[in-house]
Amino acid sequence: MPKVRPFKGIRYNPEKVDPGSVLCPPFDAMSPQEAEDLYGASPYNAVRLVLGRQLPKDTKTDNRYTRAREFFAQWLKDGVLVQDREPALYYHEHTYSLGDHTHTRRGVIASVHLEDEEKKTIRPHEYTQKGPKLDRLRLMNEVRMNFSSVFGIYSDPKKTVENKIRHSLGNPDMEFDHHRESHRLWIVKEKSVIDAFVKLMAGRKILIADGHHRYETARTYRDRMRAATGRSDGSQSFDYIQMYLANRDERLSILPTHRVVPDSMGVGLVDLEYRIKEIFNMIPYDNRKSFLSALNRGGRGTLGLFVKGIPRYYLLELSEDAAPDAFLPVALHPLLKALDVTLLHECILEPILGISHAVSGSRLVYTSSAETALNLVTRDKADIAFLLNPSPIDDIMQIAEAGLKMPQESTSFHPKVPTGLVFHSLE
Repeated sequence: MPKVRPFKGIRYNPEKVDPGSVLCPPFDAMSPQEAEDLYGASPYNAVRLVLGRQLPKDTKTDNRYTRAREFFAQWLKDGVLVQDREPALYYHEHTYSLGDHTHTRRGVIASVHLEDEEKKTIRPHEYTQKGPKLDRLRLMNEVRMNFSSVFGIYSDPKKTVENKIRHSLGNPDMEFDHHRESHRLWIVKEKSVIDAFVKLMAGRKILIADGHHRYETARTYRDRMRAATGRSDGSQSFDYIQMYLANRDERLSILPTHRVVPDSMGVGLVDLEYRIKEIFNMIPYDNRKSFLSALNRGGRGTLGLFVKGIPRYYLLELSEDAAPDAFLPVALHPLLKALDVTLLHECILEPILGISHAVSGSRLVYTSSAETALNLVTRDKADIAFLLNPSPIDDIMQIAEAGLKMPQESTSFHPKVPTGLVFHSLE
């Protein structure tokens, strides 16, 4: 079962900086423009640590990774960053708006022992790519830190953290706003509270909701450090990783991840329609609002389609007479066959557009915003947009429990756990 422990976190000093100006998303959740905007938000924004600028003059000894190390060391020296003297857990409440509703997500940031997949207590649910892992390994080798938390989900129907631990705390140690969202952070040092959470987690399994690349990179780093130091007892700092642990029974928000095809290689609506009608009913909509409403109401097997140059939107509903299994790989697990994202990839993207999982990273643009996906097509920046509904949390948990993996970018837990709340040293 997962081994969880407190740690001496390194945090921004609120006497030196505005905490709301230094947060940033994880490295893989920022567009180039967002990263530039964050550079201007504060000279101490954490974007300089996780996604520094690449410069034409970069060398092996002067690059975005070495500069991250230098920024971090200088900020520690100047007191912009301070390390807590006692090990602690960090309880966080994140209030945000989604549509017309306001939600609060609660999580505990802790140091969690890295486990290999065969132990099956910390479960991934998506495939990863080699490039991002090499990038994160270069950063980790330079800074020897976890700057961003891996987002982990556990199940606790009794809501022990919310009902017991949260109510034992007083006023938050930090409270601030960031991008119209509010954050409250408690530094939990009380042994009884820490012991209660450690005991709770010892009986749980963890789903990696976000941060698969960082988790796998941390294991590679751990193995290299064990070989370099000869310390393989499992108790070193590099045997652990910073995780943000949230209860799945607290109504977590999951967004869809739509697929946009910038270049369809000449494939148009006629080509798509010929194959799609073997599996789906195509329902046309002239109005975007009614189209999106119908998609949101759609059940399993419902997709959205919008093609450049065509004024109509199409809702694709799995036909009652269709036999999608005939178009899916025989060896594919039934849990994966039931996913909308699997139908899209295996029945449309790969056979019609030639977009296999291996090349999807270079031929697809991913976004959780339906408006963004559709606007890319209307503004001639893309040829086709496929819209999806989010995968239910129960499906994701079952897939992880079965040891299976969804296609990359299949889920988007919202909001992303911000980088900059606390940092975790690997030394």
